[in-house]
Amino acid sequence: MMEGWGKTVGITPSSRVRFRCQGCGKCCLRVKEGVPVDSQDVFRMTKYLRDHGEDILCTDDFLARYAEPVLLDECGYFVYMLKTVGEENACIFLKDNRCTIHDENPRACRLYPFVVNPDPRGLHSYLLSREYPHHFTGTVVQTKSWMKKRFPKEDRLFLKTDFGGAKDIADLLRKLPEGKQTQALLHFHRLKYSDFNLEHPFLEQYYRNHDKLVAILNRMAEENK
Repeated sequence: MMEGWGKTVGITPSSRVRFRCQGCGKCCLRVKEGVPVDSQDVFRMTKYLRDHGEDILCTDDFLARYAEPVLLDECGYFVYMLKTVGEENACIFLKDNRCTIHDENPRACRLYPFVVNPDPRGLHSYLLSREYPHHFTGTVVQTKSWMKKRFPKEDRLFLKTDFGGAKDIADLLRKLPEGKQTQALLHFHRLKYSDFNLEHPFLEQYYRNHDKLVAILNRMAEENK
């Protein structure tokens, strides 16, 4: 888990806190298996790096170079986390205490020091990370205005489906025999992370892929009965 998430308190949309990034890079250290990158993050970061001259053509290129899968459930459900480097397990994008992908960084970083907790109903609760007290000086910021700027409608719509459908997908994976697990997880990876055209809008592709994945897993589960 991202170290900065270790000490959190619940807050409301109207909560106000003093916060100013000190540029110290501490929240980017000791983050092994701690910075999640979901389908939307991967799409945006891949496109950003490609458009800024990096030799990356597709989301699979990004994942191979910068991320690693982390198992969330024994059924095989996994997520990707950013890789880390060095003895301090620094984020792979941290160079000289600066984020080299700050203009299109993952949602978890973009929202820091706030954390969004979606639920299957599409609602959100908020937490505040208090791991680094020296960050909480300077300008007063309100949760609601921070989220309005950094957590736009497209992100909310994506998370509503992504979090809302996670349990159903995991349940379907559990229904499959061991012999079908590999095939199912290949579909899982392809439709959640790989099958995206960077020139087309993300959300409509994501919805299409999500529906395809659920349909495939349902069919595989039915064949197993």
